[in-house]
Amino acid sequence: MARRYDRDESVRLLLEASAEEFARHGVGGARVDRIAERAEVNKASIYSYIGNKDELFQAALQTKLGQLADRVAIESDDLAAYAGDLFDFLTAEPVVAWLFEQEGLHYGTADVPALAERSGYFQSRVAAVRDALDGDGDAEAIYFSIIAMCYWYVAAPQLVRMVFGAAAPEEAKSRYRSHVVATAAAMVAR
Repeated sequence: MARRYDRDESVRLLLEASAEEFARHGVGGARVDRIAERAEVNKASIYSYIGNKDELFQAALQTKLGQLADRVAIESDDLAAYAGDLFDFLTAEPVVAWLFEQEGLHYGTADVPALAERSGYFQSRVAAVRDALDGDGDAEAIYFSIIAMCYWYVAAPQLVRMVFGAAAPEEAKSRYRSHVVATAAAMVAR
């Protein structure tokens, strides 16, 4: 294993390796030694730079959510585009959906770390939907529906194959993306 002395690069590599490990194995099944090996970083660096396994999981998830926030903007005048962009991001970065699944399994209904900060992020998106509705509709339910439409396609790839049957994977993806965009537009149409 190569030793890395660039702290920032080591942390970046650890967070990428952690996201993959936690997405595939959950918090309980993830192994710090596999993360260190994948990142080619000394195992002790994990504890020194980031902390224990729970803190590492949260740091990996927060990093991925930061990437989502940076790449997928929401505008109240084009929620259909947001739905398409969210779908594109999640299908390109399925680890984000898988990390959310693992977080749900790990914490259940208990509060997750950084709940207030993360709630603020999602509430800002709900506000964009509310603006699009001009107060005429359930902004929270609509926003949650947009997330669910995009997320479920990634979270259950076996179901996609069962439902779309003989359709080629790219055809199924294209058809479903079109449906997501059209449905999002219809949900906020006045």
